[in-house]
Formats: sequence, structure tokens, C-alpha cells
Amino acid sequence: MSYIKKEFRALLDLTDRKFIIPKTFQRFISEKEKTHNLIIKSKKEYRCTNCGYIFQCKAKVNQSYKCPNCKQKLLVKTDRLTHYVFRDNLQLLDKIQDTFVIRTFELYSDFFNNKIEHSLTEFMRSFVMGTNQIYDFVTNQVHNHMGYMYISHYEEFTHWRARNFRWAYRDVYGMVCPYNVKNLIKNTSIQYSELQSFLNFLKNKYICISDYLTCHAYMPSFEILNKMKLYYLAMNAPDFHQGKSFEEVFGVPKTFYPFMKKHNIIYRELKVLRILKKKDIRLIRKLAAFSRLKEISQYVDLEKAYYKVLKFYPHHEIEYLDYLNMCSTLHYDLHDKKILYPDNLMEAHDSVTQVMKEILDKNIDSLIQERAKDLEKNIYKNNQFIVFPAPSLKELRDEAEQQHNCVYKNYSKSYATGKCDIYFLRLLTQPHTSFVTIEVRGQQIVQSKMKYNNPVAPNILPFLESWEKKVLEKV
Repeated sequence: MSYIKKEFRALLDLTDRKFIIPKTFQRFISEKEKTHNLIIKSKKEYRCTNCGYIFQCKAKVNQSYKCPNCKQKLLVKTDRLTHYVFRDNLQLLDKIQDTFVIRTFELYSDFFNNKIEHSLTEFMRSFVMGTNQIYDFVTNQVHNHMGYMYISHYEEFTHWRARNFRWAYRDVYGMVCPYNVKNLIKNTSIQYSELQSFLNFLKNKYICISDYLTCHAYMPSFEILNKMKLYYLAMNAPDFHQGKSFEEVFGVPKTFYPFMKKHNIIYRELKVLRILKKKDIRLIRKLAAFSRLKEISQYVDLEKAYYKVLKFYPHHEIEYLDYLNMCSTLHYDLHDKKILYPDNLMEAHDSVTQVMKEILDKNIDSLIQERAKDLEKNIYKNNQFIVFPAPSLKELRDEAEQQHNCVYKNYSKSYATGKCDIYFLRLLTQPHTSFVTIEVRGQQIVQSKMKYNNPVAPNILPFLESWEKKVLEKV
């Protein structure tokens, strides 16, 4: 058992004696137990395990469907199913000696022999000390199996231990009970934060409540966003703490507020709205899946771009932006819709890429030829070998093909721009046949390779050493 400081041992002992499961949390548990049910499909009918209602529908197995009677949206399973398990983390905010305590429970529901059995185990307590310190303690019922945390519901509680921060224990999120929060935060520095209304809206969502107890709930922007009923934006309260007017804070005119409130937009959707400036929630939610919209919008109308291109190529946003950038570089007519919204994005991208490559290759080849002329002073030979600078891009490509190396692909640009020098060593008797490829930096040979990047033969080394000493070092 890991060591627990005296002050925390005292708190844990006190909480074990005083803590109970309040009626508000029992109500919350009951609500969650209802969601831990199934709709069982047989050949003739569907049966809800929550309320026992039998009905007819066309729902498919492994899809969710709302029971017409209890209105619970449940997973549909076949009547051949014999065993199914539900797990959820439920969290209760409590207080002891003016210290906030986050109590984390696992609700475990076991479907077996057409019956659902529920069990609830408190496995972690977190003490919130001020606005920047949280101390976590877990019970002996918490175990690791192959790196994953699991809770033993059939093991008796015996002791607490300090959280050991193995990755399986990190960031334990949960669904937080909102019903007791208003009284709990009364007469505290966060009593006006609207934390209860925030948690009530998100009571079916997993959140990290510690973030709100140590940071968000203390920010004026968190209170304001909750009062505006922009609950999802309140999850990003730190991003809205600057600005005086509505437009300065949200990046859109105040006329958009009813639209934002109606759809309770999330932060990614607000980012799209800032660019799109259009009250179309369906389009906004589709565009929210993309991350480079601001750059793309410099060239095209986002609505047209989605329905004409991105809708059909949802995983090629980068290629689309790359295509538009190249079209701009090549001075294509960016008022031409056929250019802005190509029917086949990948073909258009490849075509423009090839044009760019040809232009770049032409420029690189010109630079290489100029450098080769400048480096002709370093040509060196004896009665067996000759070494000379790579004369052109075509010769580099030929060298790479003969030697099976990457000199053309990886070194053309560096050679053209003077970051390195590329030389060919050939036999005097076979001056057009590749033999050794050499890279020089700072008038020193940094690498010399034969075919397939093999090291040079021992009989070549004296020639290379002589060339480096008599020619390169004297330049």
C-alpha cells in the first residue's frame, strides 16, 4: 500500500465515517441504470428490458432505438445474446471541512439470462485543495490488467491508497450528478458560476469536473456563457475571457446570438461560423470536421467548396489546399469555377503537381548547371580515375538510377542552392558509367558511396584522399 500523508489519512477516515449516498445521487443512479438496458429483437417482436414493453419496429441489430413506452434510447441486440456488460463512471461532488471532494463510482450492469443486475462501487476520491491542487486516492478494488484499469465489484473495500499515476489511472472522467451542486457551492467563491445549470445540461456527458473546480468555474466568462445558455462554449471558457463587445468575444456580430443559442454550438462550430458568417447549422456541422478552412476560404467560397469538392473528398482537405496554393503560384485564373472546384480533385492535384515539378526541375537544372561550371576547377584525375561535379539534373537522375541511390530525390535541391556539392567519380576508361557518388560539404568529403550505397573499395580511398588534400582543401 502506498504511503498517504497524515492530513489526507485524516480526511479519508472522516469521509468514510460521514459520507452517505444522498437521495439526489440515488435519483441520478436510477436515471443511469435505465440507460443500461437493451432492446431484444426476436423473429416476431422487440422487447425493452427496461420497462418490459413489447412492440414492433424495423430497427436493426447494433443500432440504437427509442422504446415507444419508456422513451429510453437503447441498443438493439438479438435474442441469441446471452451476456452483455455496461460500465459508466458516475461522479458525486461532496464537501468535507470546506474541501471539495469528487467521489467517483463505477456503475456496472450485467445482462445475463435475460435479466439486468446493477452494482455500484466507489473506487476513487479526489480532494480539491484550492485552485491548482488535486489529490487522488483509489481503493484496493482498483486493479491493472495488461495496462488497463478495472474495478473489482465483488471485492470488499479494505483501504485507500494514493493514486500512482500509471497511465491507466490518468484523467478519470465521468458523468457528474448536478442535483446537489447548488447547495454545495453556496457561500463559496463559485456560488454565482452557474455550475449547477452547466452540469445539469451535461449530466449525460463525460467531463473532467476537476477542470471546472480548479479553473473554469472561477472565470467570469464561464458564468456569462452559462447564463447565455451556451453550455458547450462554456467548456472552453478560457478562450472567451478577452473582449468587451459581443463581436470581440465571439468573433461574429451579435445578430448571430439567437442562432448560437438555439443550436448550442460547440467551439469547433463557432470557428466555422466566424469564417462562414452564415446561419446554416447543417453546413457548419459538416465543415467542423475540417481544420484548414481559414486558409481554404482565402481562395474559394466555403459552401461551394464543401458541396462541390470536400463532400466527395472528406479526407483530402490538405490536398485541396495544396492544389489551390499551387494554382495561385502558377497564376491560374482563380475566378474560373472549373479551376476552383475541380470535378476530380486528385487528378487535378496530380496534374498541377506535375506542372509545378516541371517548372521547379527546370529552375533547379539551370542552377545545377551554373554550379557545375563554377565547380569545374575541382576536377581531378590520375591514370585510372576522374572526379567531376554533377553537370545537370538529368545526369543526377541517371546517376541515381544506375547507382540505386537517392542522390536525385534528396540532394538535387541542396546541390542547386549550394548547401552541398555533388561529384561523380568514374573510371577513365568508362566515363559515362556510374561508379562512385560523392557528397562534399565545407570542402570535405562527407560521404562517398558505390552502387546500392555500399562503401567505396579500398583501392579508391587513396585517390579520394589525394583529391581532398590537393584540390578541395586549397579552394
